[in-house]
Amino acid sequence: MRRPLTAAIALSLVCPLAVLAAEDADDKSRQTTRYSLDTVVVQGRRSLNEDVITDQKSRAVIEQEMVRDTRDLVRYTTDVGISDSGRHLKGFAIRGVEGNRVGISVDGVSLPDFEENSLYNRYGNFNSSRMSIDPELVRAISIVKGADAFSGGSGALGGRVDYRTLEASDIVRAGNETGFLLRSGYASKNREWVNGFAVGYAGDAFETLLVYSHRHGHEMGSRGEGPYYQQSKSQHPDPSRRKQDSYLAKFSWHISPAHSLSLGLTGQLARNFTDERSYTLFGSQWREAEDISRRGNLQLGYAWTPESDWLASLKLDADYQRTDLSALNYKGGRNYVTDEKELGEVFDRRMHTRFKRLTFGMETLPLALGASQHTLAFKAFASNREFWNINYDTYVFSGVPSPQPAYTIQYPVNTRQYGFSLEDQVQWNASLSSRFGLRYDHERLTPQELNARCSTACTAEGRPAGNTFGNWNGLASVVARLNAHWALGATVSTGYRVPTASEMYFTFKNAYGSWKSNPDLRAERSVNYSLSLQGEGEAGGVNISLYQVNYRDFLFEQESITRTRNPYYEQCQIWGCAEYDESPVQQMVNLDRARIRGLEFSSHLNLAYYWPQLEGWKLSAQLGYSQGSLSSDNSLLSIQPLKGILGLDYHAPNGRWAVFARGTYLGAKKAADAQVVQNVYSYRNRTFSRVVTTYPYLNRRAALLDIYGYVRAGERFTFRAGVYNIFNRKYHTWDALRGINAHYGASTTNSVDREGYGLERFHAPGRNFSLSMEYLF
Repeated sequence: MRRPLTAAIALSLVCPLAVLAAEDADDKSRQTTRYSLDTVVVQGRRSLNEDVITDQKSRAVIEQEMVRDTRDLVRYTTDVGISDSGRHLKGFAIRGVEGNRVGISVDGVSLPDFEENSLYNRYGNFNSSRMSIDPELVRAISIVKGADAFSGGSGALGGRVDYRTLEASDIVRAGNETGFLLRSGYASKNREWVNGFAVGYAGDAFETLLVYSHRHGHEMGSRGEGPYYQQSKSQHPDPSRRKQDSYLAKFSWHISPAHSLSLGLTGQLARNFTDERSYTLFGSQWREAEDISRRGNLQLGYAWTPESDWLASLKLDADYQRTDLSALNYKGGRNYVTDEKELGEVFDRRMHTRFKRLTFGMETLPLALGASQHTLAFKAFASNREFWNINYDTYVFSGVPSPQPAYTIQYPVNTRQYGFSLEDQVQWNASLSSRFGLRYDHERLTPQELNARCSTACTAEGRPAGNTFGNWNGLASVVARLNAHWALGATVSTGYRVPTASEMYFTFKNAYGSWKSNPDLRAERSVNYSLSLQGEGEAGGVNISLYQVNYRDFLFEQESITRTRNPYYEQCQIWGCAEYDESPVQQMVNLDRARIRGLEFSSHLNLAYYWPQLEGWKLSAQLGYSQGSLSSDNSLLSIQPLKGILGLDYHAPNGRWAVFARGTYLGAKKAADAQVVQNVYSYRNRTFSRVVTTYPYLNRRAALLDIYGYVRAGERFTFRAGVYNIFNRKYHTWDALRGINAHYGASTTNSVDREGYGLERFHAPGRNFSLSMEYLF
């Protein structure tokens, strides 16, 4: 199936080029533009005037593809992956970087970076997830590929993902003032039910919206199989029970045609209880973990849109966000007679953030300057973010709990930020437009007094000094419409990321390994260059993009080896003891430079253009490929392998039903692109040696087929269904494999035994289905 699929993708990419060229020649001969674009065709794609490479997912596309989570969002998107570490998803991977290097925002408010260090990452006692939002609350998702700090600020180093929540107009049908939506769905891949409702009112003076969604399900399924169920050689996913409640409330008051007030409130509470059968410590030790995430956002807004010759709007917005990431870990051994679990300790680990921001914005109407039109925008903002950790441990002796005093693993950090941005969108003439932007961010990170006791391992260096970051970023783009069908665009943009509190200030001192703070870290930087050619016509469309991203001051955890003389060497040398004790020391440093190059193709072909009897049929294809390198011997594991998608759609002329088929080709990760550097300890020589080796878990290529669609019964009821991995293919994704903790013997979670039996549980789900029903009235 692989070769026919690859050939079909190539063919569907090339066909629109020839057809659009023919249309162009036809237009020139007639000196008129014959064709108008059907909005259904370009839904969810870039328009000819967009200057930043962005994949748009409208509400219609989200519903059509039955997007339920982060994995579903990128299922039919090339050159975008997820950061997967087993129990915890840590966001997206775009342009060769992942996690905190890809920004995520909800209604313009950035979700906090996850705070994690490599010490605790090996043991899974903390909840290091990157927060997200339930797609049931979302009307549009923008996946921006490439550096975009001008719009996204810190974190948009390789790209960003923006979620926009529902509005009352999404629920209220045209011609009505009120609307009500009921929706229920099921996905077999994780046995998850989703139930929710929405009610909206849209009047002349007021608009209100209330949305609620409830999810409950289990662990993600796996096509893996085998007889082992315990420790790192377990071949089956750890059983889990998931539950999430999400809500959205909005209120708008149109005081007058020129003045309006808005209030928005959104939040979620998610719990995931996991029986970590793959937990590996020693003997019969066991662990059960409950990851809890809470998020609450409050937004207030005022807008003034006067009747003016030059001013379009003035806006004032206030944002408040509170997040809590917690992990409850229950651990113990087993009764040597009955083999029943016996609770020995409970670890309650919590990470908190509180964010406040005030933003002022102004935008003008198009202003004439000679033959050009300039639309100007100015924004100024000030914010404060607090981060702190608090932990509560309880030890159980003979069934009696003994709570311990609260403690922390690092100093709380307060981040103050202010900045401004200027933007000029220029229409030079009917064929040429451009966009220029400049932004400045000033951020001050200040460690605070300890909020609880902290061990000598974390206070050995004392309270660290603060650090200030000043970052200028910009955007310059130009789009030239070559004719009615073709447009050529070029963009240069920059990005940056300020180090997290954990990267700068976490310390831990131990004879077997230490972690040093580094308050002098610099912000990571990136520059993105992209060139795109787009064509649209009645026959279809094509988009070809080439890009290069240069990264510098990449943060890297450097491991060095310290040598201290053994004070007992004279007494024990006769027994062969080492004269020097060697111990690894970890520290975050600005070390690496990186360069990523790649290309993306996408096309769609309306088959009715050739054969009128095929009305409603459409062929589409996407292809994404990238490669890159670091200045060190390591490889950037987050670079996505080759991915191609071939689609065949049919929309019934009456609009009552549609069927969509998607064939996906997932390329294999090459060994040359997965090199890692390790310090390997020799028990014979009692020394460490530096070794460059291939990452041990590489995925093979795979071809998949999905079919999904919908049926509308009347104007109010819609039934959707999809079958995925129809041929029940057994395969690994690269995102799942590169998230494995490859510290043999030094990791207790998300790890694989030396024989490789545990790789079975990392297989993607086999054949699975999704169902959804909604009623809108």
